[in-house]
Amino acid sequence: MTAAAPPSGSGAAAGDPLAAATAPRPLLGAVLIALMTLELVELYLGWVSAGLAGKTLLLSLPLLALRALRAREAYLLAVAAGVFLLVWAEPPEDLAVVSRGLDRALYLASFILLMGLLREGAVTSPAVLDCGSYVTLQPSRRRFLAVFTGSHLFSVLINLGALSLLAPIIQRGVRHGRDPEAPSDEIALVRERRQLSAALRGFAWFLVWAPTAVTQAVLPTLIPGIDAGRMIGIGLCVAAVMLLVSWAEDSLRWWPLRRRLRASGGLPSLARQDFPGAAFGRLGAVCGLLFGLTLGFSSLAEVSIVTGVMLAAPVTLGLWVVAQQGPRRLDRAAARLKEIATVSLPGAVREALSLACAGFIGTLAAHLVPADQVATALELGSLPGWLFLLGLSVLVLLGGQVALSPITMAVFLGSLVAELGALPVDPTLAALAIAAGTAICTTGAPFASGTLMLARASGYSGATLTWRWNLAYTLTCVAVLLVVYAVLTTI
Repeated sequence: MTAAAPPSGSGAAAGDPLAAATAPRPLLGAVLIALMTLELVELYLGWVSAGLAGKTLLLSLPLLALRALRAREAYLLAVAAGVFLLVWAEPPEDLAVVSRGLDRALYLASFILLMGLLREGAVTSPAVLDCGSYVTLQPSRRRFLAVFTGSHLFSVLINLGALSLLAPIIQRGVRHGRDPEAPSDEIALVRERRQLSAALRGFAWFLVWAPTAVTQAVLPTLIPGIDAGRMIGIGLCVAAVMLLVSWAEDSLRWWPLRRRLRASGGLPSLARQDFPGAAFGRLGAVCGLLFGLTLGFSSLAEVSIVTGVMLAAPVTLGLWVVAQQGPRRLDRAAARLKEIATVSLPGAVREALSLACAGFIGTLAAHLVPADQVATALELGSLPGWLFLLGLSVLVLLGGQVALSPITMAVFLGSLVAELGALPVDPTLAALAIAAGTAICTTGAPFASGTLMLARASGYSGATLTWRWNLAYTLTCVAVLLVVYAVLTTI
């Protein structure tokens, strides 16, 4: 089986996180900083007026960022307007759901912006570059596991930024020393495909447990009775299982090619890489700072882990930038922070609006569905728990096939599940199943945020990354999830 041809024009610079910046947009940056600040004030101090001001700023974003918006954002804004009109047509007392939808939209937009700040520390960090290069240049027997694990752990720290960071590193490693205009050979194509797939899979399964994942941010706010600690623990176990499944599927898929190359003496070997212990130590210190602050904020303010990480992210960024420049070069650190505020942060407005729309659409769409009739039709009282969980995961995957983002589906299903009454499973398992659905949607649908990010960074289309490269893997994961759910509902 041969790999897809490389995308035209996707040289090493494609998706390069160190690429030239766009023009500063100080007004938009100031609005986004105010939006995040107001949401944090509401979350930590409970000031309703801060939430109202934040929602007002959120509603102004489409106009302020009009020139930066593309077809995806226009589509989502149109759908959001459509569901709003449907709710508007109902009795006035039902308009309270619009306020809930805006609350969720503001929360998700603020969350992704705050998590995006961590990426800004990573893109200028020599330690991150050294660690990423070491991971992607491992010998073939360890490379898939190294890239999957590296992507997974980077995602915990920098979320979607892990894909935009790793993709150019992978492509540079594969194409090092080659004429960029020359066609890639079969071995190079396969190496690039396997590593990009490993990066996508590693990112996907961080969604089932990490407190920095958007799924963990939104699901506990939707479904009552979720045990966040238990969900993280079970999610970690599921991610570990899927690491083994991912490695086994990749090994079996490419075993015939490896056997043929070994027989012909064409199996390439890479030079031994020295372990960058200092780089991993510095990156570990950043991770320790992030999670230490998260636990501290969540304990002191008695808020959730996710709310804790939202405040920890900008503090970590500030200290990280100062550490990179050195305490004696505070002027350079200040210049870098100004660049983040006026250039990098406005550059993330599309993702913020997309997630805001996902939260708003999902909340209002769930309100429009008659939950009591759905519960009756499904006969929830007699429905096997494993089948209910599998259905939640598969629905997220199917929604991704018709351009509904996994977060839209997660918010919709989470809101609907909360209205169904008595469930055949523990609410924590229901949330886990929805989160797992976002993971398989990331590898199996070209419209997920992670897929779109990797497509933009690598130059390959979303359809190639998912349907062409990972369809069999995604279906395998669905089968494995069935077994996992059967076990979880019987123990």
